[in-house]
Amino acid sequence: MKQLKINIKDNKYLFMLELLKSMDFVSIVDENDWYQNLSPQDKNNIENGVNDLENGKIFSHEEVMLLAKQKISTLKNK
Repeated sequence: MKQLKINIKDNKYLFMLELLKSMDFVSIVDENDWYQNLSPQDKNNIENGVNDLENGKIFSHEEVMLLAKQKISTLKNK
């Protein structure tokens, strides 16, 4: 089996990777950890979210939906 290594650094070429993935004779091995490609701000946001989760600073889906409905209702009545 022959191997071809492609480094895609520009998102505009990702369509080529998707096209290759659709071919049954092509095997794609992703050597990159997506986390390493995130910006420092994105990594910080993820860490903040994990800390919030660990400290119980979360809202259930029902709570979020109720808050959203209340906010929308308040904005409609202005």
